[in-house]
Amino acid sequence: MKLSLAGWWQVSPLTDLSIPQDDITFPARLSSVLPSHLTEAQISAQEWHLMHDIELDEELFAPAVDLVMSEVSHYAEVRVNGVAVFDCLGDRQTMRKDIRPYLQKGRNRFELLFLEQEDDWLLEEEQSLGEYVGHSQQPIEILSEPYLQFMRHIRLERVEVEQVWHHGGGCEVLVKLNYHVRQFGLASACVQFNGVSLQLPIDLRHQSLTALFQVEAPKVTQADERGEKLSITIEQHQYEFFIPLNPANTVSKFAL
Repeated sequence: MKLSLAGWWQVSPLTDLSIPQDDITFPARLSSVLPSHLTEAQISAQEWHLMHDIELDEELFAPAVDLVMSEVSHYAEVRVNGVAVFDCLGDRQTMRKDIRPYLQKGRNRFELLFLEQEDDWLLEEEQSLGEYVGHSQQPIEILSEPYLQFMRHIRLERVEVEQVWHHGGGCEVLVKLNYHVRQFGLASACVQFNGVSLQLPIDLRHQSLTALFQVEAPKVTQADERGEKLSITIEQHQYEFFIPLNPANTVSKFAL
């Protein structure tokens, strides 16, 4: 099950308090609901607080609930019911985390704080995501709909991809899915790569699954290319990655 967090989000200034509050839905650029006299550079130079409330009831019976955000243009701290759960680094990558421990029955509050780098003392958890981008002059925007993803049996934790190139031509691509079993039941994974789709049963007694693809005439991915798309679907939840095919860089790892 997927629950949209597109909006409405209340937008409040943290720097210039004379700017009026307004509401926004995503995807959107923050300037779309701010006074027209503010330039993108002026907006980017300030700090902002965004807040969104939802009601949750039977959805909480899911053993795992991922908060998923992507296409965020600036560094932002993400909070759930007052707890800092992860940072969007301003690089527009997809960020996700199981926030089930922080949810409660009834009203739940989600917050986005667009902050300057020196305000990292506000973080409540140890940062493990590396250096974040911090202040940027590009427009503040979120160009992908944030959402909650409810998982009943399986939570995909990590994807590892290994390429084996053959001297006679062609290569093999081994995809390893590492997952955590939340609740026993029937589950399967659909793994798609290079035009081939594999439907694989998931053995809930184990914590990993492998899929093997034969690429007969692989094209080496150039520096300005994203690579071949790898698509994984588990319990109606889809994950997408791009794998650069290159004999000099044969291992790709993705933590979720």
